[in-house]
Amino acid sequence: MAAKLQGMFLFFGILLAVSCVNEEEIPTEYAAKPTVNVPNGCEFPYFGGTVTLGSATAQASIYYTLDGSDPVQYGSLVTGPVRITQNVVLKAVAKKAKLLDSDVLEVSYTLFSSGLTEYARSMKIGWNLGNTFDGHNGMMPRETQWQGVVTTQELMDRVAQLGFGAVRIPVTWGRKLGNASELGLRPSQMALTVEQIEALVIDAAWLDRVQEVVDYVLEAGMKAMLNIHHDGADSRYWLSVRGVDLTGTNKDRVDAIFRTLWTQIAERFKNYGEDLIFEGFNELHDGNWGYTNPGANHAGVIVTTTAQDLINQYARVNELNQIFVNTVRATGGNNAERYLVVSGLVTRPSLLRHLEMPADSAEDKLIVNFHYYDPYDFSGSAAQSVWGSRAHSSGWANEAYVRNTFNDVRNRFANNNIPVIIGEYGAVRQNSTAGKAHRLYYVEYVTKHAVDCGFIPFWWDNGSRPDQTGGGEQFGLFNRDTLEFSNDAEDIVKALMRAVNEDYLLSDIVAP
Repeated sequence: MAAKLQGMFLFFGILLAVSCVNEEEIPTEYAAKPTVNVPNGCEFPYFGGTVTLGSATAQASIYYTLDGSDPVQYGSLVTGPVRITQNVVLKAVAKKAKLLDSDVLEVSYTLFSSGLTEYARSMKIGWNLGNTFDGHNGMMPRETQWQGVVTTQELMDRVAQLGFGAVRIPVTWGRKLGNASELGLRPSQMALTVEQIEALVIDAAWLDRVQEVVDYVLEAGMKAMLNIHHDGADSRYWLSVRGVDLTGTNKDRVDAIFRTLWTQIAERFKNYGEDLIFEGFNELHDGNWGYTNPGANHAGVIVTTTAQDLINQYARVNELNQIFVNTVRATGGNNAERYLVVSGLVTRPSLLRHLEMPADSAEDKLIVNFHYYDPYDFSGSAAQSVWGSRAHSSGWANEAYVRNTFNDVRNRFANNNIPVIIGEYGAVRQNSTAGKAHRLYYVEYVTKHAVDCGFIPFWWDNGSRPDQTGGGEQFGLFNRDTLEFSNDAEDIVKALMRAVNEDYLLSDIVAP
């Protein structure tokens, strides 16, 4: 209804009667105050979460702020779920034409915070010095065995400069323990006694060089992670979870080598601060990758895996995690409180449901690890050149699989404020235009959802030749000699850092 205004005005001494009609309605009703699906005062896990704002007023626009400022003046338009990534005071107002602005909604949210979670968050994203100290020939490791460049301080400075916060240093120890040739064998092939194993000493030059590279990483301002790498993996060598090595003398030998190595590694670094992390082992399985198998040939050995074998392997991995924690803690010094990384069988995310967190004399110092290369036909071998439901609808491990897999790990660990790292992941170079676009899409999508779940992703860089244009195992980001980007790597690094540092939604990433 139009409002009618009447009045008498004195204009230059003349009394005028004025009658005017405003044709536009003057609002008298208010938009409904915004609602939010998470109650005021809620504490989110350490990595945050999302809230959804709405209003009972149909088609109202909602504007919000996260710093306690007035949403009427400074608000951003709600276009989807609102991310909460720090302690906030959220204010929101609903607006609609021909209605007055709603009352302002005000709620406060906090994020869980502890020394452990803040430590994990500080890493942001990591990088692997792969195929370097883990490279070996028959368990005799050498820095340039699988790639030809000696690691330098300048390389670590370059990694840090690009925004990586941590470096994982995979190390194969093998026959560097006492120069014992039997460390290149399976436990059942050894003649060494437990007493003889416990007397073995890690080669001083090898340990010195590992320490030197740890120092490079720390000097560059990053955190360093050190592990036992190819000694285990497929149980081809001494660190085995095959059935024959789970009992008796064989098991005793494995335990003795494992304890001896971690005792000496931990002793060497016991005075290092918290920026050095230890990881117990890498991708440990019996050769059949955590699946049942009636019999597969692995380096001349037929390995059969039954459902009961897998149950035994889950238990053995939990036992090794406990031995790892106990051994490191027993060395004292800063190792009494050092952050440690534990893994499940194969480091496959779906098998983390079998992981039992070790008992620990230190409080809140354990981080969970898994690896992610699904689907390997795209990420690792480049046999597949496109990825995602839009381009490859019948393909395995598309976007929904990423979300469901990561969400399950998040619900099991991160939601309980146990930090998670993805110790290895990545996607190899592709040689087609479509392949390059889908590689960028995959990398950003996987990294972004990892970050949204509170995970710290570590890119697997295996030092592959920088001039290669696409194909299996081409994960390398750098020419380690010149420190320049490898082919197509600059855009990959930009995608990684965008996912880690910028605040946007997973749904904002557009498929090619």
